Amino acid sequence: MVREFKIFVPDEKIDLLNKKIDLTRWPDEINDDRWKLGTKKSYLEEAVGTWRNSFDWRKHEAKLNEAGSFKYKTDSGLELHYLHKKSGSRNAIPLLLTHGWPGSVQEFLKVIPLLIKGKEGIEFDVVCPAIPGYGFSDKPKELGMNAKEVAKLENELMLALGYTKYIAQGGDWGSMVSKWIAELFPENCIGLHLNLVIAFPPDGADPMDGVLPEEIEGMKNLEKYQATGYGYFAIQSTKPQTLGYGLNDSPVGLAAWIIEKFHGWANKESGQLVVPLDEVLAIVSLYWYTESITSSARFYYENGPMGFSLNKISQPMAGAIFKNEIARPPKVWADEIYNIIQWNQHPGGHFAALENPEILAEDIFSYAAKLKIQ
Repeated sequence: MVREFKIFVPDEKIDLLNKKIDLTRWPDEINDDRWKLGTKKSYLEEAVGTWRNSFDWRKHEAKLNEAGSFKYKTDSGLELHYLHKKSGSRNAIPLLLTHGWPGSVQEFLKVIPLLIKGKEGIEFDVVCPAIPGYGFSDKPKELGMNAKEVAKLENELMLALGYTKYIAQGGDWGSMVSKWIAELFPENCIGLHLNLVIAFPPDGADPMDGVLPEEIEGMKNLEKYQATGYGYFAIQSTKPQTLGYGLNDSPVGLAAWIIEKFHGWANKESGQLVVPLDEVLAIVSLYWYTESITSSARFYYENGPMGFSLNKISQPMAGAIFKNEIARPPKVWADEIYNIIQWNQHPGGHFAALENPEILAEDIFSYAAKLKIQ
């Protein structure tokens, strides 16, 4: 069952947020100009001051509603929140966009208008579901809601909307969910576009065989991430409940946890965020108001060390490879899992739809043109 869902956060929740901020007990800090130990205190104080005194949640709430806010009750009884925007064209291609962590459906607000506007005769009807446990989607009541199960729910949603043939697109967890969709539902998913490509060295072969010199730098991105930025992953994939007690109760703690990722995964050469602070605060606010930081972190536990399938898919696949992405595998590795017809390099980082919506949209249009969909 599909129903319209108007997002509205009660004033009492906004007032409680402000009171919680006012009661913050700030920690000490060793001078850390380069964010080596985590979120820089002076930056966080300024960001939280903006959040408390001038940030306008109602503006962002309105944008979500304008993007077409709905809920779908799945056969299992769990409700998915999703955004749905149509191009108005009879020949529009259904496009399923899946977010990751610490993102949300808000990631796609800048790219949706570009996709439905179209280019050179290609237009999209865009559907952006919130993963269960994220945003306004229901929180799972039992263990077992991993990427494979989410893929099943998202395909169910697309069929309920009348989209029997569609392209799946994603980054971060959305990449893993989209890969599962392509594998499980080849009769429905006609194409796969990823802005984070997951791939591994082929078994029984020299892992460097066929790797291009310029791809070695991308491999170093992952090495650096594992050495200096992997702590959150270890915690969220082993003890997410313990983490939740702190982050669900402290808005400043929550902001620090999320802002660090928008700093480290977007622009490694700068002390500033590439994504505007106002947009990051909107994402932090959504986690706060929906109390979804614990359930979203639990998704790491659900997928374990290897929630990814190595089975090769047959659908045409496109990889949009952004320079500062945390993982940039060589194309020769990806060839083992995907049927690659497009592989483009771009400037930018992990949050492609937020950082570079025009580039991401252009890459999707280019890919769709190659599919020659009738």
